[in-house]
Amino acid sequence: MNLQITRLRVEQLRRFRKPLELRGFEPGLNILTAPNEAGKSTLVRAIRAAFFERHRSTVVDDLRPWGEGSGAAPQVELDFVLDGQPHQLVKSFLGKKRCTLRIGVRTLDGTEAEDHLAQRFGFAFASKGASKPEHWGIPGLLWVEQGTGQELSVDPARDHLHDALRGQVGAAAGALAATGGDELLDRFRAQRNELLTSTGKPRAAYLEAGESIAAWQSQAEALDVQIASYRQQVDELAALRLQHRADDAARPWETLRQALGDARRRQQVLEESQARLQNDRTRLLQLEGTRGLLVKELEGLARQQSDAAQREQALAQAAEQLQAADAAAATAREHAESARSRAHAAREASRVARQEDQRGNLRQQVAQAQAELVRSEGALRRAEEAQQRLAALRDGAAGVPTIAKAQVQRLIELDRAERDASLRRQAVATRLQFALPEGVVLGLKTHAESGELQARGERLLDAPTTLRLPGGGELVITPGGDDLAQLARSHAEAQQELRAALQAQGVADLADAQARLGAAADREAQLRLAEQALAIVAPKGLEPLRGAHAEAQSRIRGAQEALARLPEVPSEAVLPADQAEAAQDAATATEQASATALAQAQRRQAAAQSLRDTAQQEHLAAQAALADPARTQRQSEAQAQLLATGAEHAALAARIEEASLQVREARPDIVAQDIDRLQRSIEQMTRGHQQRREDILLLENTLQQAGAQGLEEQRDTLAGKLGQARRRHAELQRRAEALDLLCSKLDAKRQATLARLQAPLQARLQHYLPLLLPGATVQIDAGLAPGTLVRSQADGAIESGQVQELSFGAREQLGLISRFAYADLLQQAGRPTLLILDDALVHSDAPRLAQMKRVLFDAAQRHQVLLFTCHPQNWQDMGVALRPLA
Repeated sequence: MNLQITRLRVEQLRRFRKPLELRGFEPGLNILTAPNEAGKSTLVRAIRAAFFERHRSTVVDDLRPWGEGSGAAPQVELDFVLDGQPHQLVKSFLGKKRCTLRIGVRTLDGTEAEDHLAQRFGFAFASKGASKPEHWGIPGLLWVEQGTGQELSVDPARDHLHDALRGQVGAAAGALAATGGDELLDRFRAQRNELLTSTGKPRAAYLEAGESIAAWQSQAEALDVQIASYRQQVDELAALRLQHRADDAARPWETLRQALGDARRRQQVLEESQARLQNDRTRLLQLEGTRGLLVKELEGLARQQSDAAQREQALAQAAEQLQAADAAAATAREHAESARSRAHAAREASRVARQEDQRGNLRQQVAQAQAELVRSEGALRRAEEAQQRLAALRDGAAGVPTIAKAQVQRLIELDRAERDASLRRQAVATRLQFALPEGVVLGLKTHAESGELQARGERLLDAPTTLRLPGGGELVITPGGDDLAQLARSHAEAQQELRAALQAQGVADLADAQARLGAAADREAQLRLAEQALAIVAPKGLEPLRGAHAEAQSRIRGAQEALARLPEVPSEAVLPADQAEAAQDAATATEQASATALAQAQRRQAAAQSLRDTAQQEHLAAQAALADPARTQRQSEAQAQLLATGAEHAALAARIEEASLQVREARPDIVAQDIDRLQRSIEQMTRGHQQRREDILLLENTLQQAGAQGLEEQRDTLAGKLGQARRRHAELQRRAEALDLLCSKLDAKRQATLARLQAPLQARLQHYLPLLLPGATVQIDAGLAPGTLVRSQADGAIESGQVQELSFGAREQLGLISRFAYADLLQQAGRPTLLILDDALVHSDAPRLAQMKRVLFDAAQRHQVLLFTCHPQNWQDMGVALRPLA
């Protein structure tokens, strides 16, 4: 699920007595810089307070401006986009306690807004007092406070992570219960523990046998060392003298220096060939993208024919339904006209007030964009021919409303939920079947409608109903109970949520949204083809000019079109926007109260009208698309472009294959290894030659002072005692190893299911870890936290240890990598993710910081990241602008 903060505003909060507002946050990495005590951590605290603290909390005095009295009212405003839908959160504390959440056109207040955010973001509120880390859930896992990057507590978010993992590997992998084999395992462990400690070390009789061997072995080894040392030193001195004389005569390092120069020249030639090959590969990828777009466009043109027939049949069915709904709604509509007129006047006054505010903003945007356009037109004249088609396509797309695929999917889910709620409501409603004699009429009345029953028929009752009997008397039928009332409320909530989502996207219904999505995809495909053509004509320098010119034109057109759509400036005085909105709210409340009786008939009529209009629009659009002469022309053009692109792609692929073969045969990696090997060999030879000279002098002095001491007889006596101790130790060792192996095999079976559950999280962690520690792996423990780190040493040895035993800086680096992996997993499960890093990685050295930048940049491709730092010089190479706090 996509989450992006777009605006942050704080006022009367700690050091920010006056308002501070930040806009224009990017969807990926955002770096905010300021010196110490400038307010970075205050902004992080403001974001946390906006989500984690109740607006009525009495334990948030730390938000009060320094030195202020009890009248201060700290306020935080956050604009963010969640799953494509705009949200605005306004929360005030202490002196003026309020909370408002706007979701598109829907508004939530107070605890309802706070509980909605907690449910969507995956956290909880403290039942009493200030919010604590155990309540922070997913945000507490992903938001890093200053100085806590090395600390990683997964407990508050573990349930959310388990849900995300079970969603990927299935619920069966979550069943980790023990079986009856645990009793057998415990019995074997008890027998093993008689001989081994929990860490696998010997104990009791096994330990005593080993200590006996060690004692005898130590004495024997001491004698062996003394005997062998003298013999070895004599042989070593002769070999060193021979080797030293041979090196003095041959001087082999000189030959290696000549070979090193030849290898470096070969490496330079290979680097030039690889650069040319990379350019060809880039061009090949561009051709593949163009070819894919052309194929999709041709497939879309072919689907239009079959869609037309389906739209015609849907239109006929929708017209019949609309005719029946119109007749039922005509009578009810008259009773709400008076209230609607008063509300209309109030809305008109509010609209005029907002219109005049918008007019001023649009005029300022036009002036700024026109100045930018004048500066860019001169440079773009040299590329007008290639630009003409791209500008025409953008002009056609300007101002056309768009909708994201995720938003359409959300509307589909809401529509399905509304239908399911309706079916469940009908399924449990009381079924009243009647067969009355001719002329007999029963009166029927519910809280929402009145009517009559006669002849024969059937009615579904989902609310208390009164039947008036001929000649007097009545029957009261109360269907269902609490379940039915709950289903009715669920149905109403589903309908309201669907309407709110449709209004937020500016569409009439689901079909309108799907049609808009298809049109946006077609426009996007044509724009991509035009951009590709422009890049081929002018691959150097045109893209920056084109972007500036197109952006200025688009801004001018959008602002001017918006101005043109605005009505003329009203001659009468216009109310301030806040007064107009207050009057509108009061009139709207009155209108809503008077429209209660009309609501049910309007919903049926609106649904039928929307269905008919949508079917009619889709039918006309399908017919127009088939009859458009440009469709046939575009189809021919796309086929011709596809053939031309394929020919160029084949020729370029052949050239790349030939060049790649030449580079592979030259083996640039081996050439680089040759250079490294020769450099090391030269250093080793010269250093070894000097070391041998020093060793010869030391051995000559040692051997002059040493002599044989007659130790052979003592060595034979110790050998007999050592053999007896080894036989006893071997017997105990076989038993201990057998029990230990059996226990480990049984434990492995229990861990297999846990490993399946952890596999998706392990995969995301291994996605980032090689960027920091190539070849290393981190094992996830049962609590879903990083446990054991395994990596290779320079000498090829493998070392492993607990992450908590690493240095402060290394634990902070692995803590951030783990949070990025959690964010990936949660995003795949549909949970909103946002990463906040307050002065992170300040304990990393330069090489590790450079590697962590690659990790951070990769994570920012999928998540929004807010990085606060007092070291801007460390982050100038991240490809984004640094934002200093004014």
